Amino acid sequence: MSAIHESGWRVKESILRISEASQTPHVSSCLSCADILVALFHRAQNTAPSEVYLSKGHAALAMYATLAEFGYLDKHELSSYGGDGTVLEGHVNSRLPGIPLSTGSLGHALAFAAGRAFLDRAKNSPVEHWVVLSDGELDEGSNWEALLLINSLGLSNINIVIDRNRLQSIRSTESTIPLEPLADKFLSFNWKKVEEVDGHSLMSISDALDRASYSEKPTCLVASTIKGFPLKSMMENGVLHHYRAATESQLSEFSALRANEEVTP
Repeated sequence: MSAIHESGWRVKESILRISEASQTPHVSSCLSCADILVALFHRAQNTAPSEVYLSKGHAALAMYATLAEFGYLDKHELSSYGGDGTVLEGHVNSRLPGIPLSTGSLGHALAFAAGRAFLDRAKNSPVEHWVVLSDGELDEGSNWEALLLINSLGLSNINIVIDRNRLQSIRSTESTIPLEPLADKFLSFNWKKVEEVDGHSLMSISDALDRASYSEKPTCLVASTIKGFPLKSMMENGVLHHYRAATESQLSEFSALRANEEVTP
């Protein structure tokens, strides 16, 4: 198994173990974007300096577990998640290394990242800016204002990855405020392209990140994901698990899946 795949399994296991131990929610949202974050931080350490913004700040545990996997945090610190006085708060906290912006109130990271990208371009900085958005938070108009600004400023050092799991906190995105045709919306804002990618294939995500990086205009990657992946028990009830913690039985389910992956040729 490759190093990046091992990282993906370890991050998801950390999410489940810590959620179960701390009885904290949003575990299905964390699993939805875990592989996206692993691919982004693997790129940041091995390919190009990057700032990664997790705009869906309620998936903070996925961010913290990824930071620990790539050496930004001591893995032992993860056990304090959600506890009294910890900096590992339930929404993304910029007091931690590797986090450029605290998030939780949805719809703000893209505009902030656009400002940072504009400054870095003025300084001829090689830093790439990657913003992970949930599909549900595209209901926030501030995102579309930021898209207009990014195009107006001609920023090419910023790209978006959408965690397209098609679920919001209570029901599906398409039964809340329909997003489709999503690709056409981004293209109409004069972004270079929209590329759909398997959000649970680390190699597919990494390849798409490479292609987006070398574009003259920003790219939007729509990562098709499933809330609760790879747990069948959680994927079937993704909306319910938005507010639930992981269970011991789900940890056992995950361990079985991982063991089978390790022996599969």
